[in-house]
Amino acid sequence: MTTNESGERDTVARPTLVTISVVLWVLSAITYLGVSTIVMSNHSAQVDQQMVGLPKTVTRDQVSTVLTIAEFAALIIGVLAAAGVYLLMKANRRARVLLIVLVFLQLFCLLLFNLDGPGALFGVAGLILLFLPASNRYFTWIKQG
Repeated sequence: MTTNESGERDTVARPTLVTISVVLWVLSAITYLGVSTIVMSNHSAQVDQQMVGLPKTVTRDQVSTVLTIAEFAALIIGVLAAAGVYLLMKANRRARVLLIVLVFLQLFCLLLFNLDGPGALFGVAGLILLFLPASNRYFTWIKQG
C-alpha cells in the first residue's frame, strides 16, 4: 500500500481477471433470472412437458411443486449473483465469500433440479478467476485499506 503526499491512499486499478469475473457473474445472473422468468411464465406447459415419461404414481401436483421450488431457487441464485456483482464492482472484499457460497448453491441446485448448467459454469469460471494471483493481490490491497 502506498500513499501520496497528501496522505491519501493511491488507487489500484481493478485487474483484468476481476473484470472478466464480473462479466461472467453478470452472465450467470442473467441466465438464472432469465430461466426463472421463462419457466414461471410457462409453468403449466413446463409441468405438462415434465409429466411425459414419468410413472403413473407421480402426480401433476408433485411435479408442479418441484418445478415451483426450482423456479424460486433460480430466482434467488440470480438475485444473489447480481448482489455479488454489485459487491465486486464496489471493491468489497466480502464479495468472494458470497460468491463461494453461491457456487455451492448453484452446484447443489444443478444436481438436485438439473437447473441451468450454463449459469453454474459461468459462476464457477468467474470464481476461479477471483482466486488467481493477480486477483488475490487486488483483494489483499482492498483488505489493507
